[in-house]
Amino acid sequence: MDDPLPDHAAAEALGSGFLHVTGIGSRLAKREVDEAHLDTLDDKLLTDLDREFHERGEEAVPGLDLAAVTTVDPAFTPDSFLLIARDTFRVLQDSHTDGAPSLDADIASAEVAAAVIVAGRERVVVRFGIIGTAPTTQDWTFERDPSIDTSADDEDHEVADGGWLVAHRGWRLTGIAAAA
Repeated sequence: MDDPLPDHAAAEALGSGFLHVTGIGSRLAKREVDEAHLDTLDDKLLTDLDREFHERGEEAVPGLDLAAVTTVDPAFTPDSFLLIARDTFRVLQDSHTDGAPSLDADIASAEVAAAVIVAGRERVVVRFGIIGTAPTTQDWTFERDPSIDTSADDEDHEVADGGWLVAHRGWRLTGIAAAA
């Protein structure tokens, strides 16, 4: 004997009606759109990070004298410091802090523009070329006291008085200004 096939169309119509009445259907559709948008943002972030770290260009302004900083911090190199600066850029971007780069901004270029000692503190200025809603060039000033061991606190990633603390050897972002 042949069993009659169930009427799937009626069941699907009932299910669709239930999803419509409860609003679950529209929430599921919105979730799918949001997930697709997040996937796009993730892909862009990976592409941007790959470009930033593999196509860096110049590490420092040509002719920049690093002797003052390397005397108190022999491990200092412009290349390694740019990793700190880029990480700080991303931390601030993710935090939505006033003055931070917008979420659609990206680093077009970065170079160490100055490296000096001021009152016993290392001070490094990174010049960022930033693309986003409007392209801009900013100087980000970082400072740290080389006499203080911050290794125990380096993983905190917290905002601190007097600047934004980043988890890199005690460096603090103390200012962001339009490039001179």
